[in-house]
Amino acid sequence: MKRELYAPVVRAIAALVLVIMVKLVAIVTLGDTGTIYSAVEIALSLAVVIVLLKFRLEFNRELVISKPEFPEAQSFITGIVLLLGILIVYGTFAPYSGALPYGAYNIIFFILALTQVYLLWGILNKNAYRLSELLLLSSSGGERTCSCGWENPGSAKFCSRCGSLLQ
Repeated sequence: MKRELYAPVVRAIAALVLVIMVKLVAIVTLGDTGTIYSAVEIALSLAVVIVLLKFRLEFNRELVISKPEFPEAQSFITGIVLLLGILIVYGTFAPYSGALPYGAYNIIFFILALTQVYLLWGILNKNAYRLSELLLLSSSGGERTCSCGWENPGSAKFCSRCGSLLQ
């Protein structure tokens, strides 16, 4: 994985660790309070979804720079993040699903999740020959360093920082 892609991953992991620590504190201190604990649990689940969406934005921004020739990687990351978000929201609000008749809650979330799975399958199916590159986000063309010091993908013709023509 390219060095630029590590920063969003590390930020997302740090944020998720913080959310887990807050959840542990909530379990220990608020576990017996019922309604307050439920509200905190919902807020923490939504925080995880926000962290995932922010990760998607940052990671895809770096993917545009490091893998401009492979936009499907961005779609793949977006699909995975959205699927995780759907599953988190489903799990968070499942205790309240009885308000909807005939299992409508489960059916709605099944359709939402299935749609994402289908879209991910489509990306993987169309890019089977590039599967390892898509999943590992490996660097296929090396790197080219510009006179300004910025490292660009090997396939880049211009520097993504200053715009200079790469030799």
